[in-house]
Amino acid sequence: MQSIRKVKQLSAESLRFPQNSMQNDPDDDIASAETQLERATEALRDLVLRGSFPLDVKLPEARVAEMLGISRTPARLAMAALERDGLLVRLPRRGFRVRSFSLDEVVEAIEIRGELEAVAARLTAENGLAAPYRARMEACIDRAAALLATPTLEAAHRRDWCEINSEFHAALVEATGVRPLRAAYAQVNLVPLASPRDTMFNVAEPELGRRQLLIAHEDHVRILRALLDRHSTRAAALMREHAYRSGENKRRNFPHIEMRTMVIETPGVALVRAADVNSPGSTG
Repeated sequence: MQSIRKVKQLSAESLRFPQNSMQNDPDDDIASAETQLERATEALRDLVLRGSFPLDVKLPEARVAEMLGISRTPARLAMAALERDGLLVRLPRRGFRVRSFSLDEVVEAIEIRGELEAVAARLTAENGLAAPYRARMEACIDRAAALLATPTLEAAHRRDWCEINSEFHAALVEATGVRPLRAAYAQVNLVPLASPRDTMFNVAEPELGRRQLLIAHEDHVRILRALLDRHSTRAAALMREHAYRSGENKRRNFPHIEMRTMVIETPGVALVRAADVNSPGSTG
């Protein structure tokens, strides 16, 4: 069994409702139970994304409960929550399995994300980029420029890039103020490696990796300029092209990544297969 990072143990009792209803506010009890369930769900999500369970085989409910230090009922609820997020699949005869994703599915999700970002860019250019979001995006560009000026991109630099990239894209979508767009964007980002935070670095070819980041940075500069110039069609087109390049980078880099490093730096990569598990001749 592959090693996994230590999970914060949750008390089974902490997930249960207090027994003496005369001394506890029912609303407080419900809120406390919901909070504990959220913690259990996030702990399970972390385990799944870091590859702690085998793919496409039944995930025993009892094992999940044991690893999280909770009873089987909240474990089952946490697993159901991850099913809604698309990370687990419910089996016909009860239970769940960890879902694997093909690289094609990842790229398709990135393209869908790009369409949503294109809508965000068009709306923002038409309505004008509010000062707080402009400041956030400019700060991202400045941070990225400083990062790319370093001679070698170490692990800390790679983590910084992921944060910068995620912040730039989030600011763009949030600037629209359109809740359905933000909800759809959050949903597609749940697909492993589809989020702007999930940059895949080709540590085997560092110069290629640097070029990819430089092009992405230049894209950000052009996108912000188009937003400020109120060129809505150009801004939308730039976002689509930016997403397309991101997907192609995933295809280019995936065969050359160092898996152990990527599992640590990019949770979710452990769920992705190079081949489509649903294609003829594949297993899954």
